[in-house]
Amino acid sequence: MAQSPDEIYEELFEDVQLSHIFSDSKTFCDVIPRELSPNEILEKYRQEKIKSTFDLSSFVFNHFIIPNTTSIVNETRCTIEEYCHRLWPLLTRRITHENYSSLIEVPYPFIVPGGRFREFYYWDTYFSMLGLVRSKEIELANHMLENFAFLTRTIGHIPGGNRSYYASQSQPPFFSLMAELLGQTEKYKNELEIEYEFWMTTRAVTLNDGTVLNRYYVGTGNKPRPEAFLEDTETAHKSNNTNIYFDLTATGECGWDFSSRWMEDETDLSTTITTQILPVDLNCLLYHLELAIGKTTKAERRRQAIQKYMWSDDLQFFTDYNFIKKELTNRLTLAGLFPLWLNVATLDQANHVAGKIESLFLYDGGLVTTIAKHSTQQWDYPNGWAPLQYVAYRSLLKTPGYETLARIIRQRWMALNERVFNETGKMMEKYDVVNISKPAGGGEYEVQDGFGWTNGVYLEMLHDQRLES
Repeated sequence: MAQSPDEIYEELFEDVQLSHIFSDSKTFCDVIPRELSPNEILEKYRQEKIKSTFDLSSFVFNHFIIPNTTSIVNETRCTIEEYCHRLWPLLTRRITHENYSSLIEVPYPFIVPGGRFREFYYWDTYFSMLGLVRSKEIELANHMLENFAFLTRTIGHIPGGNRSYYASQSQPPFFSLMAELLGQTEKYKNELEIEYEFWMTTRAVTLNDGTVLNRYYVGTGNKPRPEAFLEDTETAHKSNNTNIYFDLTATGECGWDFSSRWMEDETDLSTTITTQILPVDLNCLLYHLELAIGKTTKAERRRQAIQKYMWSDDLQFFTDYNFIKKELTNRLTLAGLFPLWLNVATLDQANHVAGKIESLFLYDGGLVTTIAKHSTQQWDYPNGWAPLQYVAYRSLLKTPGYETLARIIRQRWMALNERVFNETGKMMEKYDVVNISKPAGGGEYEVQDGFGWTNGVYLEMLHDQRLES
C-alpha cells in the first residue's frame, strides 16, 4: 500500500498544513507532483526554505498540481428527477494511473460524492447505489461492488475512501447490504468473510461477561488525520492530550465526523471519546453481516447483547454504550433507529423509539440527526442527512402504526431537497431541517454539493411515492 502524503512529504507536509496556504486541509493531500519526484521535491524544499527570499506558497504551486473542487449546477433547467439521473455520469470516475497520486487504484469506475470529495467513500456508496438502481445504472453499481471486493481481497478490508490516507480506516460496514441490494450475497461470500474477520480482529471489545461487541478504532491513528491535519492539531492542543488523535481518527472512520454523540461535552470537540464507545448502528450492521455469512449463533448473541447493553428502559430508546464507564451514553440520535431497520428491536421497542422520533426529532424539513442543540458539529441538530432520513423512513415504514409518520418524513425531506434545488440548482450534502430557509452548517469544511447519497435517497423515495400514487 502506498504511503500517506504526510509520510511522503514529511516536514513539508506539516509546514504546508500549518501555514494556511489552503483553506481545506484535504487539498494538499490530493496534490500531484508536476515534474520532480516527491524525494526530489523534499530535498529541494530543505535546500530552499533556509533562504531569506523563500516563499512557501509559491514553492507549492510551482511543484504541485492542485486538485479542482467541482460544483455541479443545474443550468439546463431540467426537473430535479432528470437532474439526479443525469448526475451519475458527472460523478463517475475512472482510475488513470498517475505517479505519486494518493488515490488507491481500483479496476472499475465508481461514483464520488461531489465537491471536495474526489474519491469514493465506503458507506456513502450504499445510498448512491439506491439511486443507481432507480436510474437503471446496474452495471455501474455492480462495478462499485466489485471494487470493494477487490480491495477486500488485496488489502484485507474496505477503506473509508480510496485514498492512501484513508487506507488504515474503514467506515460503517455496508458491504453486506450492498450485496443484498444487488442480489450478489452468494457471489461475495468469501469477501464478506474477510470483512467480518477484519472487524472482529481489530475492532472487537470483550466485556466482563464475555460479550463481544465492536467499536471504531484505528491502531495507527495516534497522529493528526492528514486530511484534517490543522484541525486535529488544534483540537489536540486544546485537550492537552495527544491520545485524542485515536479518538479523532476513529470518528473519521465512523462517518459521523463530528457529533455530540462521541463527545463528553457537546460544546467541546476536545472531549471526543469515540474509542470508548460501542456504537449501536455499527453493531446492528455487523449483525446483518453475521446473518449474511451464515453465522447465525454469533448473530443471535449479538442481537441479545444489543438488547442488553444498548436499550435504555429509562429513555425507551437505543443508545451507544461506553464500555470504559460501563454505562449507556444516553445520547438520543438517529443511530437508535438501526435496530428497527435491521430487525434487532422488538415490536414494543420499535413503538417506543418511533414515538420518540415523532416527538423529539421531527421538524419541517425532516429529522434532525441528534437533539443536541448546543453543539456546532455537523452531525447534530439542526442538520439532516440523506442516509439517516432513509434509515428512519424504512424503519418506521415497517413499524405498525407508524407508516404515516414514515411518509411524512419522506414528504418533508423530498420537499426540502426540491426547494433548495429550485433555488440553487444543486443537491446538497446535508440540510438544515429546522429552519428550512437556511443552508446547513457546522463541521470542518463548507457545505458540499453533488451529491451522491442525497441523489440516491431522493430517487429511491420518489420511486416509493410513485408506487403509492
